[in-house]
Amino acid sequence: MGPALRNIFFQVFQREVYITGTAFLIFIIITYFTGLFVSNYFGKRVFARGERVVAKIPIVKSIYGSVKDMTEAFSSDKIKSFKEVVLIDFPFKGRYAIGLVTNRVELNGVRHCSVFIPTTPNPTSGYVILAPESDLLFLDMATDDALKYVISLGTSRSGFTCSAKP
Repeated sequence: MGPALRNIFFQVFQREVYITGTAFLIFIIITYFTGLFVSNYFGKRVFARGERVVAKIPIVKSIYGSVKDMTEAFSSDKIKSFKEVVLIDFPFKGRYAIGLVTNRVELNGVRHCSVFIPTTPNPTSGYVILAPESDLLFLDMATDDALKYVISLGTSRSGFTCSAKP
């Protein structure tokens, strides 16, 4: 972006002009207008068409789909992922880790929960464990507080209580 701006400034001012942070400012302006464009009806349609094109590219579609699903799981109010905080025996019986319920499935007539156990101090990595719902201790704790607890290495003042509901 720097050379393009240098050429534009040279054409306008007939000499070389360098203003610190100009490229960053233009980046912010372009990002803002892109957001405005995508938020209206026409922009949403163009964006959806672009997503369909990306979904047809062999390697990119798997990466894009995974990143999109994870982003929606963390940010969307419509999806119930990460809405329930649990304690799970991990890494072995008698030791507990905080986990986030991501999905529920039935296996052999027993209801199981898919639990994401975030690692400290980077909660975007972790373990996914399928555990019987009856083995989980559901916490009366917000997801944000659980993530703060994990990121702070357990020093967060976010208190939690166990509920009896399976």
